[in-house]
Amino acid sequence: MTTGAPEALSMAVRLQDRVVLITGAGGTIGLESASRLLQEGARLSLLDISTTALDKAMEQLKPLIPADQEASSRIIAIKTDVTVAADMEAATAKTVDTFGRLDCAFLNAGISYSSTSIFDTTEELYEKLMAINVKSAFLGIRATGKAMRDLGNGGSIIITSSIAGLRGTPGLILYSGSKYAVRGFAQTAANELGQYGIRVNTIHPSGVDGVMFRNTWSPEKLQSLLDAMPLGRFAQASDISSVVAFLASDDSKFMTGGFMKVDGGCINF
Repeated sequence: MTTGAPEALSMAVRLQDRVVLITGAGGTIGLESASRLLQEGARLSLLDISTTALDKAMEQLKPLIPADQEASSRIIAIKTDVTVAADMEAATAKTVDTFGRLDCAFLNAGISYSSTSIFDTTEELYEKLMAINVKSAFLGIRATGKAMRDLGNGGSIIITSSIAGLRGTPGLILYSGSKYAVRGFAQTAANELGQYGIRVNTIHPSGVDGVMFRNTWSPEKLQSLLDAMPLGRFAQASDISSVVAFLASDDSKFMTGGFMKVDGGCINF
């Protein structure tokens, strides 16, 4: 038996035929998580406001589907404005209509911005960021939670927060506030939806290395952030996707209302 056999067995079975809806599916974390979930057997509903991002995601994910399976039986892509209730409800309904179930919602849509002082932070940025980071999470919980309740099979809702939702983050007052807000959503929803077998948790990554993260901070700040990482590196998207897969699976079946740091140890409490 090869050393890869046990891992291959796990990847094929843990999420076999589970249906996962992902918002912000065309982004770095969304796409990496989609890849991981697909390889673990899940069927995916990919939501993003960008058709281009969805097309790129489909192009990257289709080769992961076994040749004896139709791509349409494993993945659908839905252009969705997750800040609009009707869009989110329609996308959720289409997911259920297509696959016949909904086992997990990964509410991952979000944006950040370059570090800015409180005094230079505009009301326009507040409105945009709160809509995408906070309103979308509320609408996502409401739409997918209702679908899971009505289907009667329970489920898992995972919301992407940040380490900025666990500590004050100078220069990112709106981003930090938005990531604290979704933590409050998760705690409340976990208490309210637990009676239906629906679990709700947040994940709190440190900055995932990439263009957006590096554009947020100056080179000097990036170095100071790196110096504060006990594991000596910034996060990779695959570090996040493995935690998403865990929370989507029955391996986390007694976990709800929790927050999971994926931060290389940079926050200690």
